[in-house]
Amino acid sequence: MNDELAEAKQLIKTLQGQVHSLQYTKHHDYKFLVEENKRVTQELSEVKADNKKLTEQINDMVAKLRDANF
Repeated sequence: MNDELAEAKQLIKTLQGQVHSLQYTKHHDYKFLVEENKRVTQELSEVKADNKKLTEQINDMVAKLRDANF
């Protein structure tokens, strides 16, 4: 009976360690994903702004070519 109790206690310690490790990994991955999402969102905003500027430049060039009867 004492051997079974000792084995059960050891198993509990092992499982608690594994749970703690999984929680840390989950927490770490979650933080990484949040930061990655912020970075990608910022990059998307910059790309959209660049696209608007390029569209304006292209439209200006087309208008100048039309004015020059090209």
